[in-house]
Amino acid sequence: MIESDKYICYIGRPSYQKNPLFLVEVAKDVHVLHPEVKFALLGVGYYSPELDKVKAKITEYGLKEVISLFPWFDHKDTLKHVKNSIFYLTVARYEGLPLAVIEAMSLGKAIIASDVVGNKDCVKDGYNGKLIPLKRDAFVKAICELVEDEVKRDLYGRHSRILFEQRFLITNRIQELEAIYQSVKL
Repeated sequence: MIESDKYICYIGRPSYQKNPLFLVEVAKDVHVLHPEVKFALLGVGYYSPELDKVKAKITEYGLKEVISLFPWFDHKDTLKHVKNSIFYLTVARYEGLPLAVIEAMSLGKAIIASDVVGNKDCVKDGYNGKLIPLKRDAFVKAICELVEDEVKRDLYGRHSRILFEQRFLITNRIQELEAIYQSVKL
């Protein structure tokens, strides 16, 4: 379990796609401005090709108490970690359909996400979170602003849940699919 009540959660194996070294750089800068904020990186599993580099950077920067690396949890525990975080973060270089972002939305979490395909399908910039270019200073600024603004976090979180229900709730998606099938004339 994470030993802080003020942490930012990210799910993604340490690999090129998930951009964990960038996350460490951003966390380092955020820590200088907000030493009370911790980072939880979930999903450090069997395929984690950049794990040794990530651990080395965490050690080099003295961030062992700031960034926690967690293995794969069962789904219930993973959702509990996301739910207890102050908001959800992803710095991925690219995504397909980011299920972790969708799950964070289902939990009513504000999202800060890299401005890449996939994340753009889930995050409406300025509505349920922020879409940020993969620039370190831009991420640090966005994270600090959301850490400092509980009202905005709560608003983005409520909007995340609304977007989840509109776009991703399975019962709604099935109804839309059925309507498409029924509209086809054979």
